[in-house]
Amino acid sequence: MADQNVNITIRALDKTKKGFASVTGGLKRVAGSVLNMKTAIVGAVGAGGFGALIQSSINAGDELAKTADKLGVTTEALSGLRHAAELTGVSTGTMDMALQRFTRRAAEAAKGTGEAKGALQELGIDAESLVRLPLDQQMNVVADAMQGVGTQSDRVRLAMKLFDSEGVALVNTLGGGADALKQNNATTVVKIVFLIFYIFYY
Repeated sequence: MADQNVNITIRALDKTKKGFASVTGGLKRVAGSVLNMKTAIVGAVGAGGFGALIQSSINAGDELAKTADKLGVTTEALSGLRHAAELTGVSTGTMDMALQRFTRRAAEAAKGTGEAKGALQELGIDAESLVRLPLDQQMNVVADAMQGVGTQSDRVRLAMKLFDSEGVALVNTLGGGADALKQNNATTVVKIVFLIFYIFYY
């Protein structure tokens, strides 16, 4: 009986060892890929440039977090919205200002006042329900509603009511509806940059 127990224990440990070896091998492959990435980046920008790139990424991450906190949105959501804007030729600063103005105007509309009140009604969006959603989800609702607007001139007119002068720039960003906004997410890139920082600076 004791021999049987020992045999079972050894087999269990062996399986655990194999499982651990498999996980370790996977981690080594990931680390190897990151090393190759570092080598490529250092070769392109130089050792000093690599350090500057990391510092720039840290600064960008800090700025992203502060802006997200100010707007009341997650860093992941704001990163995705910024990326969607950039892909349609809209600067990060323009998107941030548009979101800031939209947040204020949507809140005013929920109280029955402000520039956005009529625009939201025309789009068939209930302002009180809208402001209860996270900001990125509010943008998804607006983007879907804008797809139903018949003419470009009307889309521009409504966008200006919602986002002020930045609205004109956002017409194309919102043109693909919520699906396009959700797909344009830069989170993976941000995670890779911080992974490189963690591995080589800690």
